[in-house]
Amino acid sequence: MLLGSSYRVGAALWVVGLGAALLSGCAGPTPSGSAAAGSTGCAQSAPGITRTTVKVGAIFPTTGPQGPFFSAVGSGILARFRAQNQSGGIAGRQLELVTADDGDGDLENLSAAQYLTSAAHVFGIIEASTNSDGSGAYLHQLGIPVTGWGITPAWGRYPNMFGYRYSTSPNPQGEPTTTVAAFIQARHGHRVAVLAGGATASVNFARQIIETLPAFGLTLAYENLDEPLGQTDYSFDAQAMRRAGVDTLVSAMATLGNIDLYKTAAAIGLHFKVGMLPAGYDTRLAAADGAVLSGAYVALDWRPFELPVPAHEEFKAELAAVAPTAFPGQLAMVGWLSADAFIRGLEASGVGCPTRSAFISRLRKVKDYTADGLLPPTSFSAEFGQMPLCYWELEIHPGGFTPSGPQPFCGTLFRARSR
Repeated sequence: MLLGSSYRVGAALWVVGLGAALLSGCAGPTPSGSAAAGSTGCAQSAPGITRTTVKVGAIFPTTGPQGPFFSAVGSGILARFRAQNQSGGIAGRQLELVTADDGDGDLENLSAAQYLTSAAHVFGIIEASTNSDGSGAYLHQLGIPVTGWGITPAWGRYPNMFGYRYSTSPNPQGEPTTTVAAFIQARHGHRVAVLAGGATASVNFARQIIETLPAFGLTLAYENLDEPLGQTDYSFDAQAMRRAGVDTLVSAMATLGNIDLYKTAAAIGLHFKVGMLPAGYDTRLAAADGAVLSGAYVALDWRPFELPVPAHEEFKAELAAVAPTAFPGQLAMVGWLSADAFIRGLEASGVGCPTRSAFISRLRKVKDYTADGLLPPTSFSAEFGQMPLCYWELEIHPGGFTPSGPQPFCGTLFRARSR
């Protein structure tokens, strides 16, 4: 049975089991030192571990500008936990999930982590947020294992944090890589516009791209790194890009903003030969706006549905079971993969009496993680602190997506290439 109970605004407990979904009132988190905490049968009881359950926290925004998109992360986590619980859980322990909304801000992210560790007493945390730097130092200090979407510097700085596929540079500004510029060159783009705004990670990504353009014979024809979150009027940008002769767009903006930008550009006769978007892998988007976005590419760090493996179908079936209205898109898969990596860490830590320190040290030694074929073979030690270099690039067209090739498109570290 799937049980849920709200502890506070933005936080809830889910026990993911075998049957239908039921929402009911429950007591709050078990206080530390309670009988339940001491009933594991282990000499030393780790927080969040009982004889029958493992309590896991999750942080992702469900409010704020990105909330409508990131809420799918929770459904993906629940789906993976359900699959694991159906097959016996972790050495007979059922996985529980306690979620906390970080409100799409660094301070809220820290508050969410403090709630999960101090009030909910979770064993570890799954995280997918552009604001994970807010709690990175705090969770590292406490030795809390964290798995998730490694998209901010914290994932490359703190060894307790594991991106399911990639880490990133610990440098707050990141490090430029050649992947995007090389892909644009291969698709015969020339005059590039770069747009970003809002989250620091978005602006840093844009600056890294700008740095790499000249080495590939590409011209930065227009840039705006101060786009307000939530804006819908891109007429100024579109007119400026047309005057500058832009034929290629690199955007670090959210999906709805990119749709508005493409529509505005098309209305004045500006069409992009190449477009590089950070998100939007969703067949509903392709059906509704594929004609507008036709020719743009979205990047994935996991194997797309257009290159199927059996794990894709398991993901879809389990997602439908826990969240019948949820769509099997990019962020739901981020949740699934983040949860899968957490399960791999629990398995590595010693399923009889798992500890946080064993989870961290032993998962870091795993060298062949693939999430059942959804990822290329991944070494958590080799990837730590390194910039992502390889992505599947998918071209948007009316009604769907076409991968640029059967394997991810790879670049190199820009500084290494330029020496």
